[in-house]
Amino acid sequence: MPIEALFALMIGIAVLGIALAFKPKAKGVDYLRQQQVQARRVDDMTTASALDMRSLVGKTFRDKVSSFIFQVKTLVGEKALLKVFLFWCVVAVAGLKINEMFINANKWLVIATFLLFATWLAWQWLKKRERQRFNDAFPDALNLLAGAVTAGESLMHAIIFVGKSLDNTVGREFKFMGERLQIGEPPDEVFAKACHHFPYQPFYFFIITLRANMNRGGQLKDVMMRLNRLMFDSRALEKKKAAMTSEARMSAKIVAAIPFCFILLLKYMSPENYEFITANPAGKPILYYLLISEAIGIGIIWWLMRGASE
Repeated sequence: MPIEALFALMIGIAVLGIALAFKPKAKGVDYLRQQQVQARRVDDMTTASALDMRSLVGKTFRDKVSSFIFQVKTLVGEKALLKVFLFWCVVAVAGLKINEMFINANKWLVIATFLLFATWLAWQWLKKRERQRFNDAFPDALNLLAGAVTAGESLMHAIIFVGKSLDNTVGREFKFMGERLQIGEPPDEVFAKACHHFPYQPFYFFIITLRANMNRGGQLKDVMMRLNRLMFDSRALEKKKAAMTSEARMSAKIVAAIPFCFILLLKYMSPENYEFITANPAGKPILYYLLISEAIGIGIIWWLMRGASE
């Protein structure tokens, strides 16, 4: 089995694993849709339309592309195309050097593998960083909004006040929401665009609260405070869960890294044995067994850890 075919097989397994592991979760949305079905049973259809999640999360292909492009620009920052191009250039050069030193396979296949894997890692890291920023800034936005509403401001002016007070991604989104509402854009369209920019369950609940308040009225301050408290409790639970599983996660990472560290040491401590498993047809099955068994083991551990996190 040539090493090019092995890399093609590994790419296919990696893509399939990513597609299965990172399938969008819809638990929160399913719950809200169930509540929507219950809301439709009441006589007042205005309230049911305010709780309609499909107007917030239902996206056409064009909406998905637009939302993805906006997320890339937001996560990467200014000059996003230049940064992405430079990142790919660095990854390609690193892939070429590693191929010359260790792999000695088809350079284009190695570059494609490195670009795919590095782009996926960078994207996951950027999304995690953006979610952390949202979790840090959103409670402040809720407090400011509740304070402005308590002081007698209208909902639109309260949203504008939050946008002017916070200098972060959440503050800028509130500013855009206020400006769109101020020029007369329909609230449902404004809120739907905001949900595309922040596809997080706490923000969905917040938007549903605003829509219900605009349609039916109510004690918006109390709802905001309760939502804020729920977010704080959820973050505390996440930190507790991370602390309880930290030892297992670290052990899995160390065990997964040991074989690759051993191969790296083998290249310098025993070059003839390294050449045997990488270049000799009789030794390549050992390398294939190592890579495939490592991939299966890491995949099982990853699946178990994701099950525990849910």
